[in-house]
Amino acid sequence: MASRRAAILVEAFGSEGATPFFPKDERIRQLLRDALNEAKDPLGSYLEELDGRHFEILIDAFRSHEVPRGANVIVEGRLVEDSTPGLFVLEVGKLEAWKIDKSWPDKEERVQVYQEPGSVFGELAVIHQAPRAATVEAVEASKIWSVSRQTVVKITRSFQEAKRMYYDRKLQSVHLLQPLGREERQQVIECLRPRVYGAGDFIIYEGDEGHEFFLLIEGEASAIKEGRVVASYLPGDYFGELALLSASPRAASVVAETECTLAVLFESDFRRLLGPLAEFHRPREARQSRQSRGSSRGSCGSCGSCGSCGSCGSRGVSEGGDSPLPWR
Repeated sequence: MASRRAAILVEAFGSEGATPFFPKDERIRQLLRDALNEAKDPLGSYLEELDGRHFEILIDAFRSHEVPRGANVIVEGRLVEDSTPGLFVLEVGKLEAWKIDKSWPDKEERVQVYQEPGSVFGELAVIHQAPRAATVEAVEASKIWSVSRQTVVKITRSFQEAKRMYYDRKLQSVHLLQPLGREERQQVIECLRPRVYGAGDFIIYEGDEGHEFFLLIEGEASAIKEGRVVASYLPGDYFGELALLSASPRAASVVAETECTLAVLFESDFRRLLGPLAEFHRPREARQSRQSRGSSRGSCGSCGSCGSCGSCGSRGVSEGGDSPLPWR
């Protein structure tokens, strides 16, 4: 099964990227992980690309606050300063969100109750840098965890920069993509989504509709057709393009032999960014004859070289510090 948070980037933050660290036990770490992993959009989409390492750095940066009954955690209309608590997760207690009725300025309407451990609030102002949309008040003594907007932005930007550097190096080694210039590679990189599969997991299934193109970044995988291994994939190989180009079902299954990290390109992005590449439209025999000089992998038995008979499925072989809450 694919992992939602693939730990693929190992570049260090450096001195500019230093982020707060607040110790917490594993129970709390898991509470925060679950809360962020299950967060609804827009926060869910905003954080979903973070790899495992950057995600854990974000967990590290949360700090705890004891909130007395009657205290306002958030005040409607206030802007979120970069260094003050911005995004919150409830550990225990009960809070209510109240919003001023525009028709009756002296009247407030309760719009949300937070009492389930792991409830997330405050995300809109953090993501959009907008004034607080409601006041959140503790209706009983509560314990919450917070992280500043500055820290969230710093971690996500650090990840994006590391992602660009990482994939740029990887994509330069993929023969198929060598015609792309740096700017074109960056456009591809912006659309790639990391995905991790464990050993034995199916990446694609024979006969399924194809809506994704795959670049193997780390690990080993095999194409299987009618119970036979018909191709082997190593880092730098790609697969999945045939089903997209021909609008036909997957011609073979692909299974991860070891833990695999893949870069996935959705069909619409594939067609826009990579579909026009002449390499895809060359006969597979011509592609294979050139690529086989750099690789002897993948004999399917039908044609002697995997990919040239069409029975092997989708195949391409390449050479080669937060401040305390301002309660008042």
